[in-house]
Amino acid sequence: MPHDLELLGRLLLAAVLGGAIGAERELNDQAAGLRTHMLLTIGACLFTLISAYGFGGGTDPSRIAAQIVTGIGFLGGGAIVRYGLTVKGLTTAASIWATASVGVAVGAGSYVLGVGGAVLVVGTLFGLRRVSNLLQHWGVSREEYVLATRHGFDVHEIVELVRRERADLRGLERQEGDDEDRVVLVVKLRPLYRPERLLDVLGQLDGVRHVEWEH
Repeated sequence: MPHDLELLGRLLLAAVLGGAIGAERELNDQAAGLRTHMLLTIGACLFTLISAYGFGGGTDPSRIAAQIVTGIGFLGGGAIVRYGLTVKGLTTAASIWATASVGVAVGAGSYVLGVGGAVLVVGTLFGLRRVSNLLQHWGVSREEYVLATRHGFDVHEIVELVRRERADLRGLERQEGDDEDRVVLVVKLRPLYRPERLLDVLGQLDGVRHVEWEH
């Protein structure tokens, strides 16, 4: 069995790696940020250490590790929320799942795999965002707009406008309020079409008081 100081070192390394991943989420103002990811790797690492060394010989350390995977699934599911007609939090949920695996790897003593996995996760979150934005710019993009309209506004005007702009309507939801109505619009835009253009033309409709582009 490794010395206690080595086991504490594993916990510290897990915390640092989890913090590196959580920092990216924190910079993007996600609910699961620095502290959440650090606690994930610490907890996953500690459970792995207890499973491997806390019960003496003759035990199967993979049993607790398997339960970690199941438990993290519930935590990651809590990061996925429905916002209007779209679903958000999928990337954060995936980062939670991957972060837990880093903690398990460090707890099991696979330092190279743990550090390498953390580097790949951070590199994916940081480095591939620009690639993702570039692909969205050159490809078909899915956008959501929220419109504040007067009572009785005819939503068919929005449908006709979307058709004129040669966009693909994917969702239209109207919510009535006390002072004004709220319309949530989800469209797929053709390649090279600027989402800001649709934002401008929607705002020019008679009866539309305010438009927000959710991106």
